[in-house]
Amino acid sequence: RRVARAGAMEHESGYEVSPTAADAMRRSIDSEALYAKSQEDLLTATSINPTPTTVPPPIAALAGNIGERHVLIFIGLPLVGKRTIALRLKRYLRFFHGAKCKAFDIAKFSPAANGGNQTTMTSPMDADAQALDFFDRLRNFLEGSDDKPPQAMEVDDVMTAFAARRASVNGVDPVDRNAKNVDSGRVAIVFSSDAMSTFYENWSGSSKERRRWILARLATLSDSSKSKIRVKTIFIEVTLTKPDLVDNILEQKLDRDVREGRLRNSRDRDTAASEWKDRVNDYRKLYVTLQEDGSEDDLSYIKLINYGERVLTNRMRAYLPQRIVQFLTATHPTKHTIYLCRHGQSEYNTTGRLGGNSPITERGWVFAEILARFAAEHVCNLKEVKTPQSTLCSDLDDPYLAATPGETIWSSRDASDPKGASVPSRLWTSSMLRTIQTAALIPHPVLKLPDGGNWESMSPRVYRNIDEIFAGDCEGMTPDEVAVAHPQATTLRKMDKIGYRYPRGESYFDLISRIEPCIQEMESYTEPLLIVSHQAILRCIFAYLTGVDRESAPGMETQIQQNVVYQIDLDASSEGKITGDPNHPPAFVTVHDFRREVEARVTDRRAAGGSGFYPQGR
Repeated sequence: RRVARAGAMEHESGYEVSPTAADAMRRSIDSEALYAKSQEDLLTATSINPTPTTVPPPIAALAGNIGERHVLIFIGLPLVGKRTIALRLKRYLRFFHGAKCKAFDIAKFSPAANGGNQTTMTSPMDADAQALDFFDRLRNFLEGSDDKPPQAMEVDDVMTAFAARRASVNGVDPVDRNAKNVDSGRVAIVFSSDAMSTFYENWSGSSKERRRWILARLATLSDSSKSKIRVKTIFIEVTLTKPDLVDNILEQKLDRDVREGRLRNSRDRDTAASEWKDRVNDYRKLYVTLQEDGSEDDLSYIKLINYGERVLTNRMRAYLPQRIVQFLTATHPTKHTIYLCRHGQSEYNTTGRLGGNSPITERGWVFAEILARFAAEHVCNLKEVKTPQSTLCSDLDDPYLAATPGETIWSSRDASDPKGASVPSRLWTSSMLRTIQTAALIPHPVLKLPDGGNWESMSPRVYRNIDEIFAGDCEGMTPDEVAVAHPQATTLRKMDKIGYRYPRGESYFDLISRIEPCIQEMESYTEPLLIVSHQAILRCIFAYLTGVDRESAPGMETQIQQNVVYQIDLDASSEGKITGDPNHPPAFVTVHDFRREVEARVTDRRAAGGSGFYPQGR
């Protein structure tokens, strides 16, 4: 299959990928491996080791799912966020587990689909003709038998070429898929971006009969495939029972229609909302949910109720299915914002030294001031007040306002304020001194919640998982000193920045493994989250959130600059905006650049005779 597209190519996730990004993915065929590229010379026969290890044992970030084939079928009513969750799961499995994943949108194979705006359900007679074509494409991916040259491949097929190329290089018989367990498996994720038009498609899984048809069709792969692959099918049903969640997803849908010109005014919006509710009710009358009466107990399934508030699982054994359950319990398509910020300039930054735990400089403290105001105004929506000279701490309702009389402080807003109520927010830092100091000036007043509870906004939370990459023997050295003391390290790291591990230190693959627990927790939040961390860590988080392949993360030299805050607004539409190009971030990324302001303030302080800015009593 060739791609006949002008100006852009379509990634397996359904994202639009620029030609530049697609070319980079094809070139990565030669560099992608089952192991760190810097280990390649260790697998070559020598006089000392004439029969070397063919493929090293897998590390967590490269293990994939060890030869298994999984097909994940997302089912449920329209407007519950299935597409968003499906594509986010694909991103997660590829980035953190090295699994080969491809998303299959049923609507793209249905002639009745209309860009997600179909108003009626199609006839079952129109659906059967598309089912076999869809199955052929699914089977081609699961079997991974395509051996076309890179220039004849669409982006979807690039991952297929990896296994054959690796097998040839490492002397592994490509026909024997169990040889050394070098096949890291494949995950096909099936969903519909237009549930109304695909209700009668067999692959929609919208009834017990259709789910049985899917199982029977996939079972034929074990009999007909030359490789005798085993396929595990998992149904994932997304259900919303809370009206506020239903309204949230519907409002996001209507907002998109307004932005894209399908709705013009509030009257159109109200009419569209009423019509969509009617369509969902019509769908509900025919849809058959996964049964708990014993008739579908032989199925492997996950029932995701209110985005992880309640999760029911059945026959979900083995490593990968359990990780899928864990991730789905956390993720959700409701609106939330992540802010990524690198620490202010540290003393080691001024001399170009790696790692360490040095404090921040005067320039770093200036940025800390700016970040504190940004967090208070932009993230938390606090108001700035000045305490009267006679104010005592005991006179203030908010314990955080125990400030020096006359000091400018930040206080919360209530719902009656013209600018709206203050927003409960979260703050993470690493355990390194430079990130803790950068976040030290951020206010964290106690907010009153609508339910009567209290929330300490921006309460600092320290995570060692987001500490900077550990350079091992190279800690505290400059790049020139590393080149002298460890010349091999310099060469190997340039060749394989993601896989090379510093002597007695870490690699980017190690970072990916240790930030995964934080990513899962981050996915579960609905409140804004500000992460103050380090360049290597933030490259990985930024790449994951914006859909950039992890192989490109270490080379993101222009991203994650000091004195810059990256705002990432996620919702049900964000997956459709991903470009896959690290040089062209998606539209949901906003860059707040304070570099000029930092330099201007430093210049002004020094012109005024300041000898430095080091807050006291913080």
